Amino acid sequence: ARRRDEARVMVRTLRTLLVLSAAAGAVPLASFLLCGARLDHAVAGWLDPPPPPLLFALVEVGVLAADALLPVPSSVVATLGGSVLGIPAGTACAWLGLMLGTAAGWACGRRAGHRALARLGPADRAALARHERRLGPLFVVLTRPLPLVAEAAAILCGAAGLPARSFLAWAAAGNLAVAGAWSAAGG
Repeated sequence: ARRRDEARVMVRTLRTLLVLSAAAGAVPLASFLLCGARLDHAVAGWLDPPPPPLLFALVEVGVLAADALLPVPSSVVATLGGSVLGIPAGTACAWLGLMLGTAAGWACGRRAGHRALARLGPADRAALARHERRLGPLFVVLTRPLPLVAEAAAILCGAAGLPARSFLAWAAAGNLAVAGAWSAAGG
């Protein structure tokens, strides 16, 4: 009987995680489907001729911060940052923008996911917490370079209740590696 109860708890927990994951992935995907091509054309027009470096840095940070909710080709933006600003400044701007977007995604997930988690029983929440402790940091770091998945992961981590301090620490490391690699590709 105990094993059946544990199996039911696991199934409910996985079902909740799947629903939250689907919802988290739908946000950036819907934005991409609605305005992805228009955004690409707008960016191309804006970059001809390139703006002054300070303005470019501010825009790079802002555009990457919006990546949690808009279809931003973050690898292209960060690579352009490395090209226009140089690798150190491009990396710093990309990292800051990615962190702002990552934090915004986590906060959206935390706010929206709170109601979904409230429906779980104590055993389900305990199972979710165990999975979060075991897989959370690796999940956060490995998803950073993946389009749509990184944003969905941030939203999901917020919804699942991963503490902001832990989430942001791991995201910072993953985002720094990504920002550095993309900026270096442009430099």
